[in-house]
Amino acid sequence: MEDSLEAVFSCRHPVIAAISGVCMGGGILIASSCDLRICAESTRFGVPINRLGMTVSYAELQTLSRIITPSAALEILLEGSVFGAEHAKELGLVNRLVPDTDLESAAYALAEQIAGRAPLVNRWHKKFIHRLMDQTPLTEEEIEEGHAAFETEDYQTGYRAFLNKKRATFKGR
Repeated sequence: MEDSLEAVFSCRHPVIAAISGVCMGGGILIASSCDLRICAESTRFGVPINRLGMTVSYAELQTLSRIITPSAALEILLEGSVFGAEHAKELGLVNRLVPDTDLESAAYALAEQIAGRAPLVNRWHKKFIHRLMDQTPLTEEEIEEGHAAFETEDYQTGYRAFLNKKRATFKGR
């Protein structure tokens, strides 16, 4: 499971989790590996693993700790309770709640919105956010990489569209 969680987290493209029904244990860990999480209002969450006398591994906890505070992670793990979507949003476990009937269309609309933006910039932002999770100081090369976008076709496309007061249309990569 640990390799699968890392594969989702490391995917160079934005990954969206559309969550409905029951999201327990490993389901929460998989969703935590995604970049954005949308859930239906009736979704139920929990990691009641302490009822079984089991632990969640360090590698699995890493996915959860990337998106919520240590206190929120401990609340989920120590209480071992099942909770609703509203509380999941309060904890930072999900980004957005939508009516149950709108989940699929909301997830697709978000994916289309993201896909319509500069793909290189999206990849860089994902890479930069992941890198900032590492407390090691940034190298000079990493700092300079943030300026590399100005040399790309994505930047030229966006810049021209801005000057012409039009919406940019980016080529997929």
